[in-house]
Amino acid sequence: MRSVRKVSTGALVALAAIVASVLLTGAARADEPAPPPPALNGLIDPALLQSVQQSIVGVVVIWEEPQDPFALAPAPAPAPGEDELPVMTICTGWFDSPTTIVTAGHCVDPKEGRQALDSRSGPAIDPTTGAPAANQPARAEPKRTVWAFQPREMQGAVITAPVIVRVDSFRSADEGDTAKLEMYGLPPAKPLPIAPDEPQLGETVTSIGFPGLNIDSTDGVDVKGLVSGGKTPAEVLQDSRLQPVNTSGTITARQFRQGVAVYQINADLAEGISGGPTINARGEVLGINSQMTVPFLGQNFNVITDTGMLRDFLGQGAPQPGAAAPANEPSQVAIENTAGGSGQAAPLTVVIALVGGAILGAILMWLFARPRTSRRTTTGTPADPA
Repeated sequence: MRSVRKVSTGALVALAAIVASVLLTGAARADEPAPPPPALNGLIDPALLQSVQQSIVGVVVIWEEPQDPFALAPAPAPAPGEDELPVMTICTGWFDSPTTIVTAGHCVDPKEGRQALDSRSGPAIDPTTGAPAANQPARAEPKRTVWAFQPREMQGAVITAPVIVRVDSFRSADEGDTAKLEMYGLPPAKPLPIAPDEPQLGETVTSIGFPGLNIDSTDGVDVKGLVSGGKTPAEVLQDSRLQPVNTSGTITARQFRQGVAVYQINADLAEGISGGPTINARGEVLGINSQMTVPFLGQNFNVITDTGMLRDFLGQGAPQPGAAAPANEPSQVAIENTAGGSGQAAPLTVVIALVGGAILGAILMWLFARPRTSRRTTTGTPADPA
């Protein structure tokens, strides 16, 4: 008599489920792209940084004296030596959504534009004392035209020709130093994610922006052609080959400026980089490059905007619990911003794995779980079990 080891139906079902799960997991993992390499010494991965730069925008503001539409006589001719041509300021911006650009508030603040126009002829002098005049007469708000451009060599650029953008809203330098610009009629851009949490002291960061001081030293922006009146802003920016630069440092302190929270960093900031993003190793924006103070002696005082304040200005509200990505891992939004980034198995592969696992499980259940009947002789006497 041979003994038979009976297998319970529950065990067979469990076995079938395990096999199906293995097939599904293996198919999904085989189709997933390799995860981005971890950050090196806290710095952003070069491939991710290259992708982030596709979301960087040059912001050029043209300031001009306004024309009074009710004036009965033409404006008086400028005094000898006074430049009547417009003033150009250069900043940096970045896409926070497919159709909007974020930059620093002081870049588009009319008060800053008025100061730039008035600085051409120097400060007003009190004729009685020879000292700078204490009370300046009220001046009309200057005419502001904001252009956005991306270098023609930039791979993945959305702005292939300079465009005029609209200032949707802004906060002055003393109130948060943030601004949002809107563009129309262009393909959707790749936005940068905002960090869900505030940065920590000592955290490594990377600041990105266009170096305004390099426009004369590189094939950047033909300032001479613009100020001479020989070229329009569109023509000047169309020929620009100025590239954004990045500089790394750490969060050194949380400070307050005019009662507004800011973060002090030791990454080198330069003129023109204002408005660009400072990001963490995961490619998330921690703040806007806001202020650079160069003392006669001592260390530069470089400041970015507060992360929470930036989220509030952009209407993103408080982050959800657990929204932060693990340390040294790019955020999901940053991964999607890279070429070919997915992180999910192809739908067809998942379906095939599910169907295959179900069929195999059903076959195993049918083979091992069907009932066994005793063989009987023609006389009705039970035979020995097999």
